[in-house]
Amino acid sequence: MSNDRGTPARRRLLLTMMLSASLLLSAVWPAAPAGAQVCVGHDTDRGGAVLRDLVRARARAARPPLRFTLVETAGAVVRRHPGGHVIGTIADATPLGTPTWSWARATAHHRRWARVALSWMPNSTQGWIRLAGRHRVRTRYWVKADLSRRRLRLMRGRRAQATFPAAIGAPSSPTPTGRYVVTDLVATGDPAGPFGAFAFGLSGQQPNLPPGWTGGDQLAIHGTNDPDSIGTASSAGCLRVSETALEALQRALRPGSPVVIAR
Repeated sequence: MSNDRGTPARRRLLLTMMLSASLLLSAVWPAAPAGAQVCVGHDTDRGGAVLRDLVRARARAARPPLRFTLVETAGAVVRRHPGGHVIGTIADATPLGTPTWSWARATAHHRRWARVALSWMPNSTQGWIRLAGRHRVRTRYWVKADLSRRRLRLMRGRRAQATFPAAIGAPSSPTPTGRYVVTDLVATGDPAGPFGAFAFGLSGQQPNLPPGWTGGDQLAIHGTNDPDSIGTASSAGCLRVSETALEALQRALRPGSPVVIAR
């Protein structure tokens, strides 16, 4: 088998490419610590794969952690855009008595304004509030619900901490998709009741209630006294999960925590 690696011109081209890649990596990657060992293989194809893996790993490491800013919104005046027309005022508390919080989906004007969800408006309606003097907290925890798989994931940043099966809306009362926030954390006091031991009220509404339904139109994540229904499409629109799931969610969520429901 020949050890010839090509003509002089080809060798010069390969050397130029390797030097270019090295300069690129040095521009985006800090130098190796003193004493660190760097291995260079003789197989140019393998060397290219190693360089690609390093670049990809660096890109992943450069992604900032996913965090959310939650804002206390009690009494906030809401405008269509920063400084614009007033469209309403957020109540001091929810109908269940929880102080109002929301997820700041965007900020503007040097973080003096935040765009938040409006629970009294149709699903996904948003408005802008001033942030001056408002309490804010940061969190990495949020919920991602996948209706097609009938799964609910408790997320920490971009990683799933736990995955649970969930009952979703029946075909006649499908669970609305959208981006919501937790509005209420409610201990029901009746673990054997239809909502289980705990319920998380959400900022969305169910526009397709079953005929004769008297339980209100607010969306929620809650338990159930029918565990066999978990994983089926059988609810009035809410997400039903197990008591184990509720316990995990209770440890991570608070008013304002994001909940994203998608197909």
